[in-house]
Amino acid sequence: MRRDRQVVRVLAILGTLFEGGQPTIHGLAARFGTRRETIYRDLRALEDAGYPICGDELGRLSHPRLSAAARRPTPQLRLSDEEITALQWALQQTAARSPFREALRSATVKLRAMAQDEQAAAIGTVITQGGGGAKDYAPHREKIVRLVEAILRSRSCEVRYQSPAADNPKSYGYEPYRLVSVDGGLYCIGKVPPHENLTTLAVDRIHALRVTDVEFKVDPAFDAERYRREAFGVIWEKPMNVTIRFSAGQAPYVRERIWHPAQRIRELADGRIDLSFRAGGQFEIARWVLGWGGAAEVLRPAALRKCVRQELEMAARVYLA
Repeated sequence: MRRDRQVVRVLAILGTLFEGGQPTIHGLAARFGTRRETIYRDLRALEDAGYPICGDELGRLSHPRLSAAARRPTPQLRLSDEEITALQWALQQTAARSPFREALRSATVKLRAMAQDEQAAAIGTVITQGGGGAKDYAPHREKIVRLVEAILRSRSCEVRYQSPAADNPKSYGYEPYRLVSVDGGLYCIGKVPPHENLTTLAVDRIHALRVTDVEFKVDPAFDAERYRREAFGVIWEKPMNVTIRFSAGQAPYVRERIWHPAQRIRELADGRIDLSFRAGGQFEIARWVLGWGGAAEVLRPAALRKCVRQELEMAARVYLA
């Protein structure tokens, strides 16, 4: 995360210098919410990358400038047809639900024009994005951009948020850590001071968002990779050992997908399989199991088995009434 912020900061400084801007070390430190020593380190990184930095006309290093020798034209980088094909494929998978879909469609057209091979140029025309249930994030584009800014700059936000169970939205401070995309939904993981537990917000339920000048420090205990390993969806709870038995008829469909990074599959003699993993989020796991109907049986833990049984009993009462 810190490395990502440094890269963004260095590229932004380089862009400012290339455009002929006249920043000061103090101004850059204030812009990025960091120390002057950090900005000097960023300038050294630019010099190491081949962009010599000098002072202003008075020789003041606190007013950095890009030397005339460094103002060379941007090198012309060419994408291979395989790279163009890969990018078109990725864009096609995300464009329909992306808040930047118009820009992605424009980029796809440009990629086709860049391709030398006819097959590479046509790849975007032979893929159709199917499936339902995805949310449209185009109306939330500005909020997403502000969230990205707040995450990269470690800036607190003031949000107005309405949970599904609430009659009206509530306003409070929020410290955003990371955006997570799960099953067509976009969520933000962060903290609501002074509470210590992580709070996950659905981006489309944020009514209003303002990035403040208040800097926060990411909890050193937060581990994005651990979150990915231990959460089944977006809810991060204490992980539990889960085993689900699938019928022989559904076993082929279970085998061909990765449902969780930690999953293990045990084959049974009669064609059934046991899928095991360690993750938290009982509600999300139960909802997923219920989607398999009678083809899935929770073997453990007992609490998850009880939860699924209760949901099935309520469904039976509805349909047998």
